[in-house]
Amino acid sequence: MIAGRDLLHITLQMMRDDLPLAGLALARLEAFAPDDRPLLAEALPEVPGQGYRDCVQSARGQLDRLRRLFAACSGDGGLCTVAPHLSLTREQLEEVQSWLARAWSECAPFEVEQQRLRDQSHELGQLDKSLDELSGLDLDLGQLQEEHSHLNLLLGLVPSENLRRLERALALSGHLILKETLEQESSRVLIAGPNQPGMEPGEVLKAAGFQPLVIPKPFRSSPEEIRKELDRRRHGLARQETALRQKMEEWLNRNRERLTEAGAVLEAALPYLDVGGAARCRGPLAAMQGWLPASALPEARRLLDEHLRHPYFLVQRRPRLDEWPLTPAPPTDHPWLRPFALLVRQYGVPRFGEIDPTLLFALSFALMFGMMFGDLGQGACLALFGLWQRRRLGNFTRLFLIAGASSMAFGLLYGSVFGSEELLSPLWMSPLKDPILLLKIALGWGVVFLSLGSLLAIGNRLLAGDLDGALFDTGGAVHLLLYLSLLGGILGMAKDRGFGTAALALALLLLGLLAARLWRHSDAPFGERLLTVFIETFELVSNALTSTLSFLRVAAFSLNHVALSLAVFTLADMLQGPAHWLMLVLGNLFVLVLEGMIVAIQVLRLEYYEGFSRYFQGDGRPFNPLRLGR
Repeated sequence: MIAGRDLLHITLQMMRDDLPLAGLALARLEAFAPDDRPLLAEALPEVPGQGYRDCVQSARGQLDRLRRLFAACSGDGGLCTVAPHLSLTREQLEEVQSWLARAWSECAPFEVEQQRLRDQSHELGQLDKSLDELSGLDLDLGQLQEEHSHLNLLLGLVPSENLRRLERALALSGHLILKETLEQESSRVLIAGPNQPGMEPGEVLKAAGFQPLVIPKPFRSSPEEIRKELDRRRHGLARQETALRQKMEEWLNRNRERLTEAGAVLEAALPYLDVGGAARCRGPLAAMQGWLPASALPEARRLLDEHLRHPYFLVQRRPRLDEWPLTPAPPTDHPWLRPFALLVRQYGVPRFGEIDPTLLFALSFALMFGMMFGDLGQGACLALFGLWQRRRLGNFTRLFLIAGASSMAFGLLYGSVFGSEELLSPLWMSPLKDPILLLKIALGWGVVFLSLGSLLAIGNRLLAGDLDGALFDTGGAVHLLLYLSLLGGILGMAKDRGFGTAALALALLLLGLLAARLWRHSDAPFGERLLTVFIETFELVSNALTSTLSFLRVAAFSLNHVALSLAVFTLADMLQGPAHWLMLVLGNLFVLVLEGMIVAIQVLRLEYYEGFSRYFQGDGRPFNPLRLGR
């Protein structure tokens, strides 16, 4: 599957007044990606979207402020959707911008009043908190705030367990506790004593854990009278808030239709902002260029016919070879491939014109996950979990279903149900019965996977016209033949037939070709060049062999899965009654969660580092189509 193989470059020629409408029409399609290269700069030097952008952004800022202001008065704050047949012109935008500016000048006092009421409400909350700390003291708090020339008055909190000890210690400095409110943890105390140098009880208070209480300036009477005053202020504040809300609702009811219309116009204008330099004009003529899948072309023509007021002309062509690096490739849109396409993009974006690895990635991921986590019962749990959490998982629901189905299939082959191999006869074999065979299969799969990756790399380079890279770069034809010749020789040695003359001759010839190419592309002195060629050639051979050995983990985790399940049953057999079944449930849950995560990570590691690094560049441009309501 070639990335973006049906993509077209289109140039839409029209009247200048139709540019915003064209942006709106193509945004409805959600398949047109603007091309902002200055291909038409000589014939159409003007970029109208720049002034247009300033107008829309200014109006959008005013609208957002109004929506935030009226959010409490209206559930939608004037939110709206784009009208199906909206007529969009620059004059409309300027009129909307002017009206929103006037509307905000009318509503700005509402915001100021809201902030004043919030500040007063916050102040009352702080006073309530302070009053709670002073409750229980029947005192005129105003008198405590006054200066006393001969009397030292201290109000604060002290741990109740230290109260009596503090009272005795204060007596030594001529101080006493005038008032106290006993509570379980902390007590409020009023301490009085002479205001004379050397008589301060600072160290005594510190040792007792005394914390001073600050009396706010508005507190000029007893706590009970202060609370009545705070309640009176709170009721007055509520009346002011109600009056302000009524004024705001009246304004909103008078202007809701106009606000909705302004929102619709700006919502329709947003796609045109994303067009940028892809839209150009000179005088009354204009053009817009971009990328569009061929399958979306008929619908694009229908929407343009519906929205544009004047005739237009649409030119289409295939991307040129020199444009491929700059051409975005639309992502795979098949529902069952979407989660794998998202994982592919965690590594990189496919180039236009290269083989899209998504399908191969999905198939190989399912195969390796199932082989490493083969169990009929646990696979069913994975699939059921995906269905249960489908709203949270979204596109990744299908990933859980595919992984669960693959695990169930290999569970049937292994004869494993929740770790038990006694409930079901295997269609093939249990991994522990013949681990050597399983290791051989894993190595064979590694050879197939790496060889297929090299073939994809060769294909991608040939599609891009890079013959030299297809032959000699990493994963190229010479590398692949060298890899296969070395494997053939090693396989012969494993069967006591020796390395083989043909395999040795082919390997030496290919090594000589690679070494000669490395030598030719190096500008270092003779000795350094010789050492570099030797090291890089040796590294090439060792990397090919170690990459193959990496796939032994496929068999290792399959064996590990059986071993963990066996450990769970061993522990469960040591218990009796309900504890036996509890151990089976918790043990399977442990294996399902922990090993399931580890296996998924190991599969991704093989896909990314042993697969993608060979044949997938991942440096393509993302396909970002115009959309409504961005």
